[in-house]
Amino acid sequence: MLPPQKKPWESMAKGLVLGALFTSFLLLVYSYAVPPLHAGLASTTPEAAASCSPPALEPEAVIRANGSAGECQPRRNIVFLKTHKTASSTLLNILFRFGQKHRLKFAFPNGRNDFDYPTFFARSLVQDYRPGACFNIICNHMRFHYDEVRGLVPTNAIFITVLRDPARLF
Repeated sequence: MLPPQKKPWESMAKGLVLGALFTSFLLLVYSYAVPPLHAGLASTTPEAAASCSPPALEPEAVIRANGSAGECQPRRNIVFLKTHKTASSTLLNILFRFGQKHRLKFAFPNGRNDFDYPTFFARSLVQDYRPGACFNIICNHMRFHYDEVRGLVPTNAIFITVLRDPARLF
């Protein structure tokens, strides 16, 4: 006598259920192991609104007697203009880690990975944006609009990007 044959869909259903349970378990473990990365918001109090006003001057690098400059100081207010095919995702990851380590405030896009690219950047595209909010780091894909970006970061923010030789890319 032959053993009873299983229907093909029964095996598939069991595999899908086991896969879903295992994935859920891994997500649960991951959520407890890794601290969340949230977009920080400045409160709308007058003190916080002033945080995007001109900051106190940063100390100049100390010039030693032999003419060499002193230690470099990290910049904490950064606008990274992310460009396609330039290893910008690697730099983006580095900025995320730096900002998380130093508890900086990120301007994250609303629901997408970019600020509604290819439309021009607008402050309203920032997650939970409120007038007067000030952020330390903006680094997702965007179509740059200087006045809108400048209104979200302190005046001492640096603007950086990565470029490649366009002729080689062509």
